[in-house]
Amino acid sequence: MPFALNSTAKTTRLISSDVHTFGSRHSNGTWDGVIGLVESGEADIGVQSLSISEERMKAVDFSIPYFALQKAFTAKEPGLMPKITAFTYPFSTNVWILYVLMILVVTVLFQRVIFRNTTFLGSFLWVLGSIVSQPMGNIRDTPWRRVLLGFWLAIAVAMPFFYKTSFVSFLTMPGKEPVPRTFEELSKAVLSGKYKCLTLKGSIDRQLLRKRENEYMVKIGEIIEKNAWEFSLEERLPDILNDRLALIISRGAMGLCFGSPPYINIRESDDNLGVWYTGIAINKEFCCRERLNDVLHRINNGGLLNKLLNDYSFTSTLKKRLDVKYEEPELQLINCRI
Repeated sequence: MPFALNSTAKTTRLISSDVHTFGSRHSNGTWDGVIGLVESGEADIGVQSLSISEERMKAVDFSIPYFALQKAFTAKEPGLMPKITAFTYPFSTNVWILYVLMILVVTVLFQRVIFRNTTFLGSFLWVLGSIVSQPMGNIRDTPWRRVLLGFWLAIAVAMPFFYKTSFVSFLTMPGKEPVPRTFEELSKAVLSGKYKCLTLKGSIDRQLLRKRENEYMVKIGEIIEKNAWEFSLEERLPDILNDRLALIISRGAMGLCFGSPPYINIRESDDNLGVWYTGIAINKEFCCRERLNDVLHRINNGGLLNKLLNDYSFTSTLKKRLDVKYEEPELQLINCRI
């Protein structure tokens, strides 16, 4: 941007907003932040990744768009799931509950219908043994009982097979802790108290969330507003991002703040809060608008902005790349008999 400003052949003087915000409209019609400075004439142009909106264009003019602002959220890369409870991972909690209830129901049913003079414990042991491929005895042999018994044996063979297949897959490639991947999943995590979600200080992200048609978006915005969850770009974001925190931030800013893969441990969301074009805010009386647009057009066509962002993202993780030491991969052998 300094190149674009200098190319206007005018002397430039940089000023900053006292409230450090992009620009929000108050109930009396005035604006604060960068938009307020440009509208009042204190500044001729405003440069701060300002999204172009109809409301803002009533107060100021904008240059041609130079960047597509994609608002998403980022969370810390999940760690591996605990191995001590690995035997429960093949089935979900609901499946385990249904499976146990089914075994108990079959135990009671077989005690009264299939087995001869068997206690509840004895019937339970026979049913449990059939699951691990053990034969069943003391059975009343009639045609309709054979059908009932065959139906149960089919289940007793299928369920362990599915369990073994899934369990071996987990041992081969251990799973990771679940993290929100979409805004709907993030909303559920925030409502349950598992996650906190922060928005950028001075941005209009909370207002955008509350104005969305999707109910889960509105709920996130209300909770963030109620708890005043926000962060500042002056903070070191990798230090504040923990296992139970999500940040709503543009995808471009993610690269600037966290660096580029594979030396970062964050995960971007699969969807976006929205996509807006960004431009330079211009006072309606500014004289060099055409010259500024011409320079921005050249920068866009030359790909200079993308190169600048990629270079900065690379250099921000350069130290991590240089500090990486080669280590022989450990071969983990798991002796497990299924």
